Amino acid sequence: MLEIKNIFKFHSKLKMKVLFFTLFCLAHSLGHAKYTFGEQEQWTVSGYSNLKIQAKNHHPTEVELDDLSLFISAKINRWINPFLEIELFSIPIWESGEGLRLDRAEFIVERIYNDFKINDKNSIRLGKFLSPLNHWNLIHAAPLVWTVNRPMTTRYSFANFITGIKYRHNFNLLDGQAVEFYWQPYQELDPKPLGKQARHYQGVLGATWTILDDLDSYYALTIQHDNIKKSSETRSTASFDLSLKETHFELEGQLLFTLIENNSNKQHDNDWGGHLQAVIPIPMDLNLITRYEHFEFSNQKKASDILLTGVTFRPRPDISLKLEWQQT
Repeated sequence: MLEIKNIFKFHSKLKMKVLFFTLFCLAHSLGHAKYTFGEQEQWTVSGYSNLKIQAKNHHPTEVELDDLSLFISAKINRWINPFLEIELFSIPIWESGEGLRLDRAEFIVERIYNDFKINDKNSIRLGKFLSPLNHWNLIHAAPLVWTVNRPMTTRYSFANFITGIKYRHNFNLLDGQAVEFYWQPYQELDPKPLGKQARHYQGVLGATWTILDDLDSYYALTIQHDNIKKSSETRSTASFDLSLKETHFELEGQLLFTLIENNSNKQHDNDWGGHLQAVIPIPMDLNLITRYEHFEFSNQKKASDILLTGVTFRPRPDISLKLEWQQT
């Protein structure tokens, strides 16, 4: 899976108005290759890339290659099922006034883990993996979501990645009902720099109850407790998120509350917020997108209200053309 994404951003002085133009082009021949050795050993190689063109007021136009990701996974037996995702990001290609760049790139091991399948209902994951705190975090790769912008409630207040162990018990394989318990005893392996994420975590403990997860619906409750690296600050988060797909519309949303302790810079005792997004398919493979989000940061006096509207042209599942307008 190869993704090429073009983003154009425009900011006004009075209100932030962002216009996103996104083109997704996924190539199956490069992105999804399977190699089988024997009857059980199957290796899969896939990936995607993100080409971003950005033009802000009073800033030079930039072309940047971001999220150049490679996935390698295997299903060998009950005990050996490795997964690896490595990523290059923030690769400047061209800048107005400067010309061709290609002078730096950042590298990260996004995920690396092994799944131990005890039986059909119980499994253990060991390594670095995505936090199951909400549905968006599990499917956050740009080809899999409707919008370019990610809601604040899906990424800001909690640990998005876990380096440790996760236990999962499936109650019903047909409707996806399950519980997960995960623990990060130390710090995250190879985290992104603080400019790319809000904070680094020293220890994480969490649990998720997936009430329903099938082709049409997703409902889940999650709690997570975090210790912040090089700080006495702790964060305790509770979240409920949902996704509902019907013939004539799709809905998804999340409510989140984070209690924050031992932070002298906070204006409030907590982060809290929620978002609701609607997708309505219309003729000619077009989809109308609208989303409203309210979020209150503990370290800011004023809350943030974000309204997003847009249209996505999706003639087939692996190609999308997105146009978005966002106001805060």
